[in-house]
Amino acid sequence: MRIRLAHTQALLLLSAVLLTVLCMGALNAWNLRNGFSDFLASRDVERLEKFATLVSARAEAAGGLDALAAQGVDLHMLLREFGQAQGATPRMPLLPRMPRPESEGFFARPPPPPPPMDSIDAFKDRVALYALNGQPILGKSLSTDAGDLVKRPVTLQGKTVAVVHMLKLKPVTDDVETRFLTSQYQSILVVSGVLLLAALLIARWVANHWVRPLIEIQGATERIAQGAFDTRLATRRADEMGDAMRNINRMAEGLQKLEASRRQWIADMSHELRTPLTVLRGEIEALIDGVIAMSPQAILSLREEVLQLNALVDDLHLLAMADLRALPCYFEDLDAVMLVEGIVQRFALRASQQGLSLCIGNKPEGPVMVRWDAKRIEQLLANVLDNSLRYTDVPGQVVVDIHTEGSQVILCVEDTAPGLPADDLTRIFEPLYRADPSRGRESGGSGLGLAICQQIAKAHHGTIRAEASPRGGVRFLIQLPLNGDNAA
Repeated sequence: MRIRLAHTQALLLLSAVLLTVLCMGALNAWNLRNGFSDFLASRDVERLEKFATLVSARAEAAGGLDALAAQGVDLHMLLREFGQAQGATPRMPLLPRMPRPESEGFFARPPPPPPPMDSIDAFKDRVALYALNGQPILGKSLSTDAGDLVKRPVTLQGKTVAVVHMLKLKPVTDDVETRFLTSQYQSILVVSGVLLLAALLIARWVANHWVRPLIEIQGATERIAQGAFDTRLATRRADEMGDAMRNINRMAEGLQKLEASRRQWIADMSHELRTPLTVLRGEIEALIDGVIAMSPQAILSLREEVLQLNALVDDLHLLAMADLRALPCYFEDLDAVMLVEGIVQRFALRASQQGLSLCIGNKPEGPVMVRWDAKRIEQLLANVLDNSLRYTDVPGQVVVDIHTEGSQVILCVEDTAPGLPADDLTRIFEPLYRADPSRGRESGGSGLGLAICQQIAKAHHGTIRAEASPRGGVRFLIQLPLNGDNAA
C-alpha cells in the first residue's frame, strides 16, 4: 500500500512534536533528578536570609536586641511571625510574653501555649541567634556535629550585631525524592499527551488545507492525461497552490483548443484535398468513358488541377517543416526598399486587371540595407498582397508602406473594404481558418498563405499581425529586424 502525502506529512509533524517533547521531558527529568537536593538547599538558605532580615527589622524597631528580649520576644515568636509572613496561618495571633503571676498578681492570665510550627517544617529546630562572641542569644545551641552551618548577619543601623546560625538541611530520603520525581514525570507525560493530541489535530487541518488540493490536482492531471481536456479545478485559493491550479486550468483549456483545432485541421485538410482530387478524378473518368475527347484543352485542365493540388501539398509541407523546426533560410545583404518595389510591381498588373489600385505609399528616400532571405520575404509579401487583392471589393485600393524604427523595418499593407471582425483578425493566421463570408469566398486559395507568412516572420525573428484599417479594410503590420540572421 502506498503511503499518501497526507499520511507522510502527519507522521512527520507528529514525529517532530514527539521528538521535541521527549527531548524537553528528558532534559527536565535530568535537571530535576540532579538538582532536586540543590534546589531544596538553595531554598533553605533563602529562607534563612529572609529570617535574618526579619530579626534585624524587629531589633531595630525595638531599639536593639536587648530591648527586644526585654519585651519578652523569643525565638519561637520570631519563627511564628516569620511563618505568617511566608504564608502560614497560625492558630492564634502573635502576642508578647505575659508577665509572671508574682509580679502582676495571682489572677493574671498565664501565657498561651505555642502554636504548632508545621508551616515552616523543621526550620525551627535548625536555627539559633548568636552574639558576635559566639554565645547563643535566642534558641538552643547548635552542635556542629549535626552538620555544616550556614550563617547570616543581623544588622542594626548598618552594623552587624548578631549572627543567625542554621544547620544545613539533611539530604532527602530516596522515597521522598522518588515521590517528587514521580509526580513531575506524570505531569510531563500529561503535557506530552496534550501536545501530541494538539499536533494530531493540527496535522489533520494541514492535511485538509494543503494536501487535499494536491490530491485534486493529481486527479485532474490524470484525467487530462487520459484526454478529458474539459477538466477544470475550483480555484478559490490565493497562494501558490491556487496559482498551480489556475495554471492547470489554463493548460487544460489550451489542450482543449488545440485538440479542437487538430480535429478541425483534419476535417479542413480532407476537404481541401478532396476538392481537386474529385475534379481530377471526374475529368479522368470522363476521358476514359469518351465523354470528353482527348485534346490539348483537356490535358491543360488536368494539369491545372494537378498544379493546384501540388501547391496545396507544398504549403502543407512548408508548415510541417516550420512546426518541426525553423524554416530553412538563406540570408543575404539586400535593399529592402528595392525588394518591396519589385514585388509591388509584379502585382500591379493583376490589381489593375481586377479593377483595383496597388501602390507604394510612404518609403525611405534612400536604400535600407537588411540581411534577409529574399525569396522568403518575397513569398511573405506575395501571400499578403494576394490575400488583399483577392478579398478587396472593386473599386478598391491596396497601399504598401515601408519605414524604419531603430533596428526594425516596418512593412504595412492595408486595403479598403470589406473589413473583418475583431475575433477574426486574431485567427486569420491559423491554417485553413475561414473568416467572415464577405472575405471568405472561394477564390482558388489554399487557405494556408497567412499561416506561412507568420512562420516566415518568425524565421526572421519578426512578427506579423492584422488590425482594422482606417481605409475600411484590413491592415497587415510586418515587423522585421534589419539583421534577421542573428537577431535572436
